Amino acid sequence: MLVPIAVGALITVVLYATRAQAVVPRPAAVAATSDIKGRDGSVLVLRPITTEQIRVPLGTTVEVVLLPGYGETIDSANPDILTATPNPPCQLSAICGFPGAHAWTFRAIHAGVGYLKIIFGFRVCQEDGACTITPYVFKPIAVYSRPQAS
Repeated sequence: MLVPIAVGALITVVLYATRAQAVVPRPAAVAATSDIKGRDGSVLVLRPITTEQIRVPLGTTVEVVLLPGYGETIDSANPDILTATPNPPCQLSAICGFPGAHAWTFRAIHAGVGYLKIIFGFRVCQEDGACTITPYVFKPIAVYSRPQAS
């Protein structure tokens, strides 16, 4: 009587060990998304895609390129860290050289974290008093001082 039980247990163990395993799907490889589109000397060209922080050394000019709609603009929320530069030239024509593109530049003049406020339009109010508020995004730019050469 012990033999059939032992054979049954052995078959159960063998079948359990050789059973088909469930396939665990691996996450698809995600392409690295970067806001940085180019660098030309001390000019860093951004095209904001994420809200991730960008680190730049003190003295860097940050150029932001967008295809703005009516009312869109970019302001520095911290002009003591990132100050706007009037009449910025286009540094990377592959991005800002196409029709409708607009560039804003800001100079990193003080160490710290400054925020660029990207405004997607403006506030519109209807005659009945209902208003739509255009969303905006804060893009953090961390400005660090360069180490001094000894």
